[in-house]
Formats: sequence, structure tokens, C-alpha cells
Amino acid sequence: MRRSLTKEEILRKRADIKAVFSSGSQVSCPGAKVMYRKNGLDKNRVLFTLRRKFGGSVFRNKTKRISREIYRKMKCDLKPGFDYVIILYPGEYGYYERETQFFRLFRRADLLGR
Repeated sequence: MRRSLTKEEILRKRADIKAVFSSGSQVSCPGAKVMYRKNGLDKNRVLFTLRRKFGGSVFRNKTKRISREIYRKMKCDLKPGFDYVIILYPGEYGYYERETQFFRLFRRADLLGR
């Protein structure tokens, strides 16, 4: 599996996003929430979104960039065939705090381990 985050691994279609929000399962922890749903494909697709009033554009972009990097590194450890919407909440979370949140979320959802 490629370690990069390719275009095919990004959740883009409006219908797919609505399906995850309407009929997907969710797990949350302080600072983040993951909504997930089986997609019938052999790969995972992901979307990162932020809550309103998250801060300035620099802070929003940095948070999304850090989150994409964490996901990119851990995607090899996730079970294939799911669509993920990861919702991030504002706060002073650095790289390691976000990484801990992601592992906690995916472990609670029983999505870790191949």
C-alpha cells in the first residue's frame, strides 16, 4: 500500500458524504469525532472537516495538514473498505495530541488492525 494520500482516497462526492452523515456510525473523544461507513471498495476514503468558529485560516490549514499527515501514516493499520469523515474541534492540540486522539478513535471504533 502506498504511504501517500492519493486522490482516490479522498471522499469527494456529495452523495457519499451525506451517506456517511446519515447512516454511518460515530465515535468521539475530546477534540475529534470520526464518522464511518462501509463503502464496498477495497480502499478507505477520508474527509477532514472542522467545526465552526475554529479560528483563523492559518490555524485551520495547519490543523488539517497535521491531521492528513497523521492519517497518512496510520492508514496502513486500518481495516480497508470504509469511508471516514473526521470532524476536528478547536483547541490547543499539537501533533502528538491529535495522533493520540486518532488512535483512540479508531481503536474505539474497532477499525485498527488488518
